[in-house]
Amino acid sequence: GFKTLKTAIASSGIGLFVAAAGALAGLFTAATKKGAEFAKQMSTLKAVLGEEKGTVENMDALSASAKELGATTQFTAIQVGELQTEFAKMGFTTDQILASTKATLDLAASMEVDLASAASLAGSTVNAFQLKAEDTQMVVDVLAASTSESALSFSDLQEALKNAAPTARATGRTIQETAAMLGVLANANIKGGRSGTGLAKAFLQLEKKGMTLNEAFDKINSSSSSMVTAVEIAGDVGGKALEVLAGKRKDIDKLTVSFKGSEGAAQAMAGVRLDNLAGDTTKLNSAWEGFLLSLEDGEGIFNKISR
Repeated sequence: GFKTLKTAIASSGIGLFVAAAGALAGLFTAATKKGAEFAKQMSTLKAVLGEEKGTVENMDALSASAKELGATTQFTAIQVGELQTEFAKMGFTTDQILASTKATLDLAASMEVDLASAASLAGSTVNAFQLKAEDTQMVVDVLAASTSESALSFSDLQEALKNAAPTARATGRTIQETAAMLGVLANANIKGGRSGTGLAKAFLQLEKKGMTLNEAFDKINSSSSSMVTAVEIAGDVGGKALEVLAGKRKDIDKLTVSFKGSEGAAQAMAGVRLDNLAGDTTKLNSAWEGFLLSLEDGEGIFNKISR
């Protein structure tokens, strides 16, 4: 009897109406659930920002940015909200978060790393070189280019810049010059903390002696023992890095010029990595979440009814 009734409903207009109503109910249920998750992430962000920074106006701007980037990149709006929270933990203002988010998404996508790690590297590098949040895209492009044009990896950059960046900035080096020298050292298999420490000590000793980098290179290259001379100038640790760099001046110059013209490198690399079926699926997932949040973002009528 039930089978007969099911067949009769399925063959009538009632069956189509029931199916459509069920699908619509399922859609709004999914939207309400996703909206609740997004609202929870925004509440976390607001709590980290505090009362002074987490104003209604600021939260509206951050929420709108998260939804827009979540619908148009490989990352979901909730993941973008998590990134915004990481920046908030680092003391960034709302304007700084908004200026840094898209670039950091590009960095994470181009190097295939998690957003927390990308935020940490991008944010700490911007701060170490005393740059503005608006410079994050430039920094990210240099970092991305350095991993594609040298033997540097993301983890190498993390460790190297942690040690080298503050001294590099204090002695007048740019992010492009510093990355170029780290890239040359990485090509010589001096990577990570070793290269960062060596470079920092070399910069420091040159500063103490009142000697420019080119003067040091000339002295090392014209000596009978390049290693001995390099150690005399910069000590055991700094001397090893300085000796390698002295023999690769053309490579340093070439990379520096390349990094200065690296605009759009991170986005281009991310696009190449996503140009496949898996990438299409990832972007579709983000776009679908964006659609659900357009129906219910945790502040709409369905969320209020559910609460």
